[in-house]
Amino acid sequence: MTLNLLACGSNSASHLALNHNQDVTYLTPTSIHPSTSIPSSSRVLDLVSTSAHSLLLLSSGEDQRPGRNILLGAGTNTYGHLGPRCALWDDVKPEGRWKEVDLLNSLGLDGDWEPVKIAATWSTSVIVYQKLRGKEKHADGGSSNTKTPSATRQEGSGSSEQLVVSCGSNDFGELGTTQPVTLDAPNPIPVSQASQRPTIVDLGLRNGETVEMIKGGQRHVVAVIAGLDKQRVIGWGASRKGELDISSLGISKTSSSAKSKGKGKVTTYPPTSPPTAINVLIPEGVGIVDIALGASHTLALLSNGRVFGWGSNAKGQLTDIDHLENVKGIAATWGGSYFLTSTGEILSQGSNTHLQLLRESSISSGTPRGQVEVSEGMEVDRIVAGSEHLLVLGRKGEKQQLWAGGWNEHGNLGLGDERDRDRLVMVESPTQARMLGLWGGCASTWVWIDKSLA
Repeated sequence: MTLNLLACGSNSASHLALNHNQDVTYLTPTSIHPSTSIPSSSRVLDLVSTSAHSLLLLSSGEDQRPGRNILLGAGTNTYGHLGPRCALWDDVKPEGRWKEVDLLNSLGLDGDWEPVKIAATWSTSVIVYQKLRGKEKHADGGSSNTKTPSATRQEGSGSSEQLVVSCGSNDFGELGTTQPVTLDAPNPIPVSQASQRPTIVDLGLRNGETVEMIKGGQRHVVAVIAGLDKQRVIGWGASRKGELDISSLGISKTSSSAKSKGKGKVTTYPPTSPPTAINVLIPEGVGIVDIALGASHTLALLSNGRVFGWGSNAKGQLTDIDHLENVKGIAATWGGSYFLTSTGEILSQGSNTHLQLLRESSISSGTPRGQVEVSEGMEVDRIVAGSEHLLVLGRKGEKQQLWAGGWNEHGNLGLGDERDRDRLVMVESPTQARMLGLWGGCASTWVWIDKSLA
């Protein structure tokens, strides 16, 4: 079938699934490997793309039994971030087309699990699997005795069970192993070596809890766990810049959380950390509705329109964000933060090394937060950030429009060239199809379209 998923930008690892390894400067249809079959009614649930690999999560659609999602991957598998090589490819060449990824067999689990959430860091993948309802037996009819440290078991109707699986490089503890990394206790999984098998990440899920959101930055992962009465936040990976600590939350001046020049002792964080509770003080009756991760900072959007943030503030990406109100959308580049307000304004702050703040080429990183100009009469529906570029999906009347700006070294803005932009520029769609999904990756842009809704 035709997936109608388009991509542009950096493609040296063939991870745009275009069946070649050349950068492309226009949105181009991706392709599926002949060995992989997906139902004609499949829908894109999520997509993540880093420097050398991409993951695509699909629903099976109505022409397959419900609740059977499909996980696809493309790109290189140098560190096992697409699973053990033999599970995906017969050789080590990059795979330039979407191909099904199976991590369950190497974990010794039966096929009664489906992927429901995906995340990725630079060269690590994290997948949340959920036990299919009513599937408590193996194919041979025997009872399933699968037990994992991160499984959640609920009794009665609507019961579910989840486990979190990681694979790939462990440079910064992204695999989520339970042992902290110190000089005296090195990581039990060798740094920068391919995973021999996927790792089960122990998030300490309690009865009634599920992973509601999970996102990966360049070197750290943050998950929001939903419980019966409240949420909790947990993270792992790089932590030297406070990525897993809220002590920098609500910063009201430009300073790095790891290099404070104020009075008192400088906070020293470990270089990496296993799954760690991030004690975000969520007000009563309020919940986290979205999270966004940069290279070393995290944003959390609350249901009351306020924003929390923690981690590095070296570029001013967290300055005064506690003053914001009426925010309905957030996004993060590696060193920047972006906010969509309920009145349709887009605000940006942080790094501007590649014009990604979209507020004149002359402003420097750390300049106070300011407004990004949008086309007159356009109603902004959504903002999405790649590594150093911003994507804006909007409407003028009933007509959809896609706008892009910032870093464009690899053609990731989809404008037909490789020139950075300090203003939002409209991206011409290759078809008149309606856009159903939009994602930003590491120097890449992805658009899911439905031609039947043109």
